Amino acid sequence: MNHKIVKTGIAIALSTGVLLSATNTQAYPPFLKASAKFGAKDCTFCHTQAEGGEGWNKRGTWLIAEKDKRKADKIDVAWLSEYGDKATETGASAAQASDKWAELETFHEVMSQTFHPVEEGKFAPIRNRAGELATKAKQWLDSKPPKIYDTPDIKAILVKLSAESKTLADGIAKGATDEQIKKDLTALHDRFHEIIGACREEKKKHQ
Repeated sequence: MNHKIVKTGIAIALSTGVLLSATNTQAYPPFLKASAKFGAKDCTFCHTQAEGGEGWNKRGTWLIAEKDKRKADKIDVAWLSEYGDKATETGASAAQASDKWAELETFHEVMSQTFHPVEEGKFAPIRNRAGELATKAKQWLDSKPPKIYDTPDIKAILVKLSAESKTLADGIAKGATDEQIKKDLTALHDRFHEIIGACREEKKKHQ
């Protein structure tokens, strides 16, 4: 009887191990796939174990630290564009090296996909994604900017952009006309490029 119990226990343990292994295998491919463009070939790109899970190398530890620093809900693999020499440099050299602002690029992507259709008389994209645009603007405002862009002037423009994005979304939710949407979205587009111009000027100062 005891022999049968032991065998049953081993079988359950093995089954549990296989199940956990399968769960881990299914959980990490999205991260691995997203990390491939940064050179990842397997989970040891960020983890100390080939199967992933707890235990992180310097890159993984850096990503976790970035999540806390950015006050993000989850890790974004895109942050790896700032890892490496840029993550370890200090002072002026680091400021020069780190000029990638992921939240800026994310906002610009949605802006581009909604503003240009309006130029062609197509308002469906902005009507459907105005809330998303406002969310991206708020995330950009709340994000940690690269040091060279961490200035009061750029922050002030970002505050305006976030507020104006929300006003646009609220207006659309209340039934704004195409004419009003085009006016507000064009002004928001101009505000975006005001930030781009300010960032360009700050970058020149550090060259």
